[in-house]
Amino acid sequence: MASTGGGFLLGFGLCLMLMSLLLGFIATEAYREFEKYASEIERLYYITHSSRYQSTLKALEELSGVAGGIRDALCHQLISWMGLCGVGEGLAETTSNAALQMKELQYTSERLYYTYKALPIVTYSLGGLVIIGLVLIIGGIILIIRARRREKNQVL
Repeated sequence: MASTGGGFLLGFGLCLMLMSLLLGFIATEAYREFEKYASEIERLYYITHSSRYQSTLKALEELSGVAGGIRDALCHQLISWMGLCGVGEGLAETTSNAALQMKELQYTSERLYYTYKALPIVTYSLGGLVIIGLVLIIGGIILIIRARRREKNQVL
């Protein structure tokens, strides 16, 4: 029974250690790439979370809500001879698209910034898992050796 438990610990520890090493390598390489653009990542995050950006986004969202009414007014039959219907349609489309793009940029900058900040923690955590894997391997080897010694002593 101890031999089976030792084999399990050995196999699980080896798998944990190898996967942690592989993922740690990937996380380290990703962090090195992120470090090249660290100032741009932080700048983008702080710009997209500034009060000026928020107020501009809010104004665009409000304008896109009103732009439909402006479009309808400019496309009204009484003033259709002025040819302003296209202006109203363009206004409605561009304001809603601009607001959506600004929201998407803000969302993307958050993900990028938080990923950049989390990668060192992930790397250290994976290093801890490598150590746990080594401990499991050592524990498994010890259990296997004890089981083999007991088998030899029982045979004699």
